[in-house]
Amino acid sequence: MNFNIVEMDDLTGRMAHIYSILPEGEEFTLLEQFFEEIKQYKKESTTIIEKLTIMGNETGCRRGYFKHYEGALGDGVAALSVGCIRLYCLYFDKTAVFFGSGGYKPPEVHAYQEVPELGEKAQQMKEIAKKINDAIKEKDIVIEDDGSLTINYWDNESD
Repeated sequence: MNFNIVEMDDLTGRMAHIYSILPEGEEFTLLEQFFEEIKQYKKESTTIIEKLTIMGNETGCRRGYFKHYEGALGDGVAALSVGCIRLYCLYFDKTAVFFGSGGYKPPEVHAYQEVPELGEKAQQMKEIAKKINDAIKEKDIVIEDDGSLTINYWDNESD
């Protein structure tokens, strides 16, 4: 999957930078697609937007807001949960988070792998995390102390 990283200006604030992924050939980021897909869950959708806005402007992206270890050990894949809605992301620290997509996880289901659509979204975030983590290790992407990005060179083409 080829993609670009897009800062979500409406959610970014003085405390944290909120990013999403724009897949090649797509018009909308994964975060924008996520909100379109869960629009029937108005209360949860509104709560997630409020949480993201608070993170960006007031509190930063505190570790306790997220369910960690949703991917491989140490890859940073986490989930923001509101009710039965899961939003997968790549968590770095309180100043920068990269959001992908997610969806509905029924209350009787214990693991996202039991819901094919949700499993696909989590797997997609794992693949994105690997590419971003590799680029950070190579210093192609640098996350500054304030959460802003410096992209030196990044070949985001699929292997």
